Amino acid sequence: MKFFIIVKKKSQRIKKKNFVKLGKKQLWKHLILELRGQKVFIDTDSKKVILDCKKNFPWVTAYPRKKKFIKLEEKQKKSPTLLMVNNFLDNFVKDNNEIVICTHVTSPFLKMKTIKQAVRKLKKHDSVTSVTKHQEFSWITKGKKNIKFFPINFNPKVVTKTQNLKPIYMSNGSFFIFRKKTFKKHNNRIGSNPYYYELKFPESVEIDNKEDLNLARKII
Repeated sequence: MKFFIIVKKKSQRIKKKNFVKLGKKQLWKHLILELRGQKVFIDTDSKKVILDCKKNFPWVTAYPRKKKFIKLEEKQKKSPTLLMVNNFLDNFVKDNNEIVICTHVTSPFLKMKTIKQAVRKLKKHDSVTSVTKHQEFSWITKGKKNIKFFPINFNPKVVTKTQNLKPIYMSNGSFFIFRKKTFKKHNNRIGSNPYYYELKFPESVEIDNKEDLNLARKII
């Protein structure tokens, strides 16, 4: 079982998000410490992360991000994530049956115990992805100028109790679990028979914006 993590220097919604202080530690270090003793690999464009891992986190192999991936994201505004996963598999994973966990340091409350429970789902599924359950009145929109709203999980002509609504599950990006052969077959972190693993609060907290960061700091 190997962990693959991307740690970037820059971010848009929160300046240098991965390096902001959460409690007494920088954000990126919370998950790394939780994964102590595991085989962790970090793809990064930060020299400080590489040096820090060599000095303080012996269970982590941190290596420099390829320039072509950096350019792809900066110039073409495309995410090179799948290319980076593929690069990791080619260089660090020999066994096609190896279990790989792609996770993110922006999920600081994720526990190793939860990840192990999710990995067990590979017995009947070819991949596992984390989701968050939402049970509110939900709409989907169409159009850009004259935006129209269409109900997803309720009839607007009927007053329904919230607890009776059909839940909606949203991918939160905390982790994607698969075997090397599954990714190679589909070129995706999600296979043809995925299991959607529901994360509970606060493990489901994913830091994308300042509001998420403020919440995480209150939890800490």
